[in-house]
Amino acid sequence: MKLGRRIILQSLGFIVLIAIWHFAGQTRASPALPPPLGVLQTTWGLIIGGTFSEHILASLEIILLGIAIAVVIGFGLGVLMFRYIGFKTAMLPLIESVRGVAALTLFPLLIVLFGIGIFSRVFVIFWTAWPAVVLSTLNSLDIDEHIVNAARSFGAGEWRIITGIRIPMATPGILTGIRIGVSGGWIGLVAAEMLGATRGLGYFLLWSAQSFQFERVYATIIVIAAIGGIMNFGLLLVQKLLNKKYGGL
Repeated sequence: MKLGRRIILQSLGFIVLIAIWHFAGQTRASPALPPPLGVLQTTWGLIIGGTFSEHILASLEIILLGIAIAVVIGFGLGVLMFRYIGFKTAMLPLIESVRGVAALTLFPLLIVLFGIGIFSRVFVIFWTAWPAVVLSTLNSLDIDEHIVNAARSFGAGEWRIITGIRIPMATPGILTGIRIGVSGGWIGLVAAEMLGATRGLGYFLLWSAQSFQFERVYATIIVIAAIGGIMNFGLLLVQKLLNKKYGGL
């Protein structure tokens, strides 16, 4: 009973949105506001027909590569900043400053310097995600000092404590930064693909709009939202499992 009620509540927002969409289309007939049923049929047709496959894979390739680079560099910087106070003092003002610069503001310059290839879009993802990973790593490594002192009493050095205790216990918090980076990176990627790409969901969205295929526009938006939600849900599930594992320590 509780599960059924939860499913209904979680679906309520989507039901309300579709109802508003339907009545808005009935009130104002416009090719730019196609009926929800037609959009869902178009979405399904594009999925099973394979039209979306190339663009989805192209977008996922960029987001995964950009996030992987951001995680490696951001995690490494976060650990070093936690371990060495002088390095933290030097880096923190820089990170706090540059994270306010939206990646898309750099995109025109990236296109001039590197063209519209993969590198420019990967850099957009990296730039969006790495500050969140750095800061979440830095803050999450600050765990209960009673546990740290107990390890020191058994002769563990600082790096042994970091690798054996702090990092495992900090993993759920670090995943929060990765989730933020993935969400922001996914938004940035779609926008970057609209500005300069020949494949990807952002490119397909812009092409559909310019060719006045509005059902395809809405279908692409649905797929973009679904993939973003799936990625966030997957990371959230891993985070909850890790919280259960380390929450009692």
